[in-house]
Amino acid sequence: MIDGITILISTFNGKPNLSTTLEGLARLVRNSIPHLELILVDNASTDDTANFVQAKWNELGNPFHLNIIYEPRAGKINAQNTGLKAVKTEYVLICDDDNELMPDYLENGYKLLKSNPKIGALGGRGIVKSTVEIPIWFESMAYMYACAPQANKTGDVRPERNVIYGAGMFVNMKAYQKAINAGFKVLLPSRIGKSVVTGAEDGELCWWLRFAGYEIWYSENLVFNHHIQPSRLTEEYRIKLLTMFKIGFPVGKLYLRIFSGELRRPIRFFWFKEVCYTLKDLVKLFFNRGQEKKLELKRSFAQMIYFLKVRGEYDKTYHDLLHKYNQLNLGK
Repeated sequence: MIDGITILISTFNGKPNLSTTLEGLARLVRNSIPHLELILVDNASTDDTANFVQAKWNELGNPFHLNIIYEPRAGKINAQNTGLKAVKTEYVLICDDDNELMPDYLENGYKLLKSNPKIGALGGRGIVKSTVEIPIWFESMAYMYACAPQANKTGDVRPERNVIYGAGMFVNMKAYQKAINAGFKVLLPSRIGKSVVTGAEDGELCWWLRFAGYEIWYSENLVFNHHIQPSRLTEEYRIKLLTMFKIGFPVGKLYLRIFSGELRRPIRFFWFKEVCYTLKDLVKLFFNRGQEKKLELKRSFAQMIYFLKVRGEYDKTYHDLLHKYNQLNLGK
């Protein structure tokens, strides 16, 4: 692998955001980075994104090498995987098409990664920016929008949390390759086009990196502006996001329970036990008088439907993950 960093952007019809993002990349301080390039994956865009990006990059003076790749299969995970296969450097920085990195982002991240080889993934802090007023409920959901600190200080994000959000996330490609060789694949993809599915793929990658023996870090010196479109700050989108995260929760919990040692042997009809726990929560909610009762009922019903749909597949997922974890940790 080449000593350096590849910045990876995956985008679907990202023209409205990309000018600010590319301008931010052009301002990056990169004196200490031995090799730097940008890979932009055009995920079946219909707004002439590729030509726009090339023209904008030319206008900015071609700050460093740009490689535009087309991925026809819809879905952020498809685009991201395609981009990661093209990475030849030791580290990759995942930059969403609405992220504006602060000028010192690259150098701060590179220095930390080089001095701590056990870091598998390293994240920063997004600052919310929008052309509309930020709703009062946003603060309570800032982490879901990749707009919150991810730990109290620089270091491993445990015990506050176990994973980090993908926006502005550095990935150690040696750690990533170890996870890929062990069979890493995302169980719950997050986005297809502009549609939210679960928001889980970044967390799943972090879990696989932990399974492989690496740490997940946060740095308070990594800051970026997150320019959020008004359509993502509506009440409708809030409810959708909360519901989808609830559906993705069981898989995230599965990783945690395997990692912590709570689940270290196969269990028959595990999905049914999880259904029972969800049903128990539903019953409790019926007696709840809180303002968000209706929303919480909807979220729990969605989770119940998820378990009923996947049934045996959930058990297979659990057994497969357990097997992969044991393989990765054999001999430790």
